[in-house]
Amino acid sequence: MSLKINGKRIREARIFNKMTMTELAENIGVTKQMISKYEHNQSNISLESLQKIIRTLNFPMNFFLETDRVIYENKGTFYRSRLTSTQAEKQPSETYKKLAAMLRDYFEDYIDFPELDMLDNDCLDNILPEQAAVELRNKWGLGSGPINSMVELMERHGIVVVNINLGSDKVDARSGYVKVNNKLYYIVLNVIDNTNFYREQFTLAHELGHYIMHANKVNPQDLSNDEYRTMENEANQFASAFLLPKDVFKNCKVQRNYGNLLEYIPLKREWNMSIAAIVMRAFELRVINLDQFKKLQKSISYRGWRKKEIGDEFKQITFPTLLHDAFRLLEEHSEVKARDLAYKLNEKYGYYYPNKLIAETLNIRLDEFRGETIPLAIKKK
Repeated sequence: MSLKINGKRIREARIFNKMTMTELAENIGVTKQMISKYEHNQSNISLESLQKIIRTLNFPMNFFLETDRVIYENKGTFYRSRLTSTQAEKQPSETYKKLAAMLRDYFEDYIDFPELDMLDNDCLDNILPEQAAVELRNKWGLGSGPINSMVELMERHGIVVVNINLGSDKVDARSGYVKVNNKLYYIVLNVIDNTNFYREQFTLAHELGHYIMHANKVNPQDLSNDEYRTMENEANQFASAFLLPKDVFKNCKVQRNYGNLLEYIPLKREWNMSIAAIVMRAFELRVINLDQFKKLQKSISYRGWRKKEIGDEFKQITFPTLLHDAFRLLEEHSEVKARDLAYKLNEKYGYYYPNKLIAETLNIRLDEFRGETIPLAIKKK
């Protein structure tokens, strides 16, 4: 039995699983050249080979058989630590971005969401990171106090945040605009492998910096390494200034000995930032001099705080609620249940994603998907 497949879906599922064409070919017992033909729609596939691909990649059959019923445009992705991460570590995020955007778009037919809210374009020309942070705090009415939760703040202003596990310690987050049927969304994927609340705060503020200063200007994949490095530095500067405003920090100077590392422990709890990030901010603002900065860096290393600081256990990482709560509202006021979501997305967009991915994106239990199954359609040629 020969089946006509959507070849780009095999490529998407393969890349999501961080597999090369050679590795997939070896798993299903065909040549690398045949996998290439499948992915470029140059050959039909036997039912036996498709079933092996399904078992190997853990995507449902209809994912590979359906055609797009959506105009989807990826406007580029900012990868934190892009310069040290591999393509295999970065690429799976594109599937999460697409799924998150489709869920957001689907729920929008039933539920009102916050609109994207950023600085006016007139404010963005040649704006410096420090100034952008001040302008955004003013626009969002945040005053000059600590940010209790970057996740909650970004969701409140229309940004879609999704916590994911990728088994990678080289990429903290990734973000970018996407369009679903000409509706624009900004998606932030927060990689929670080996992270903590304080690191998460800075990581998300970094992505917010890309959203405010860069995302509407360039496609990050078009940048050279030097250009990208510059934008990463700007996003770091924005994050530091946004989380710890200059005037507040400098006004506290007379009350503390910032050359003493122990003085930073209460600041960590007060400002919801890591000690390492606060030390860097102190140096940027010349609250401490170079000799003090070097001494503090040595002390951080000596105490073993590079990977885990004192007080990391004070707070747990924050889980996004925007998509989760939207689904719960839909579930409460309609007949749509978790087990229906894959079918509903496929019906509207032509993408039949695995329940496991949907559960992770919505932060709901996988066992909620148990129930009636939707018959799979096999297309013959």
